[in-house]
Amino acid sequence: MTETPNPAQSVAGSILGTKWKPRLIVALATEGRLGFGDCKHKLDGISSKVLSNNLEDLCEHGIVSRDVIQEQPRRVEYELTESGRELYAILESMAEWDTTHVTGAGIPTVLLADDDSRLLELYNLWLTADYDVVTATDGREALDGLDESVDVAVLDRSMPRMNGGEVASSIARADQRTPIAILTSMQVTPADVSVPADRLLRKPITERELRAAIEDLSRLADEAPIAREVQTRRHRLEFVETHLGSAVKSTEPYRRARAELDRIEADRAAAIEAREPWRRLLEERVDGETGQSTADEDAS
Repeated sequence: MTETPNPAQSVAGSILGTKWKPRLIVALATEGRLGFGDCKHKLDGISSKVLSNNLEDLCEHGIVSRDVIQEQPRRVEYELTESGRELYAILESMAEWDTTHVTGAGIPTVLLADDDSRLLELYNLWLTADYDVVTATDGREALDGLDESVDVAVLDRSMPRMNGGEVASSIARADQRTPIAILTSMQVTPADVSVPADRLLRKPITERELRAAIEDLSRLADEAPIAREVQTRRHRLEFVETHLGSAVKSTEPYRRARAELDRIEADRAAAIEAREPWRRLLEERVDGETGQSTADEDAS
């Protein structure tokens, strides 16, 4: 009879328990093929020697493939293998577990940006009892204030210097994961399916709607990248459907966005299916330990 492997002593566990390897896997999963310098840029603080050692280990385990693109000057690119993508799916499961079971501490910080000072004062009044509120009166000020201490940002779509969409795009390019909602009083169009925000909100907004949106965004912050992407794209499609009716489904922007969402969801479903053997192994191990614990108690 083949002995069931101990998950706590697995190779996968030893890899995911290191400082840099999980971050490398995430970078390659979200960015695709990366050169050595690109990997170092994505992993702020890692030395060239440590990066080289970690990449070598991942290649030896068949998690990352290494391709020499050119010899002079020498350029090498790295990419996740199929088993690497399955390992990334496990990281997603771990992030989802965090979302479900781990409760954060401290008062969340919310950045509110609007060039209407009266609205900023009103929103601040609504939220200040439960949130640490930071305000900005234009897009540039909002971007300057959007550091890692901000948990959620709510940006007006039309602001001087930079609009809400431009601020959200800048944050995304900087690989910052702050969840962003964009408030808009503009006419809704099919192109809004591509507005670079996690949530779209219509003005005027009530206190209940604003609070609900911030709570929703706070939960979204801890989602795995693919899970968050799926939720964001679904929301934007639902937003334009709500305001433009079912006829919007025949427009080109909507069809393209729907097709891209379908592709992402199919890839995610395939990844979940691929990691089922790991899930079953962990469940069997937990059930075995629970059964042993019960037997020990009965014996005592």
